[in-house]
Amino acid sequence: MAVTIRHIAHASHDYAMAVNLRRAVLRTPLGLDFTSAQLAAEATDTHLAAFEGEDLVATVVLSPYDETTLKLRQMAVDDSQRGAGIGRHLLAAAEAFAGTQGKSRITLAARVTAQAFYAANDYVAEGEVFEEVTIPHITMSKTL
Repeated sequence: MAVTIRHIAHASHDYAMAVNLRRAVLRTPLGLDFTSAQLAAEATDTHLAAFEGEDLVATVVLSPYDETTLKLRQMAVDDSQRGAGIGRHLLAAAEAFAGTQGKSRITLAARVTAQAFYAANDYVAEGEVFEEVTIPHITMSKTL
């Protein structure tokens, strides 16, 4: 079945499914959860999700960063879909969206375990490894 990428509205049913996927993939394994304030702060962000039929299988959040840059955050792919190219497809959609917004750059804080994925998609590591949400991350960016 083909995967489609859609914008999803904050506080919608699709958003709730995206939060549940992000929680399962990114937070619960670390013993963490989202606060209501963190989720409320996402109201002005752009939310993209990959669907296989009606099943949400991946999601990403794009936040304003500066005049030329969007920050890519909270990218999560369902464990059963890893390695199927969905993450690459979602990343390409995020980059295309950035272009429609007049942005020429994306920055992100990659988990060190995901650094190779972003590097394979032409993101470049910047600076030193740092700890965020209890695990090592590295800043990466790409000029579009």
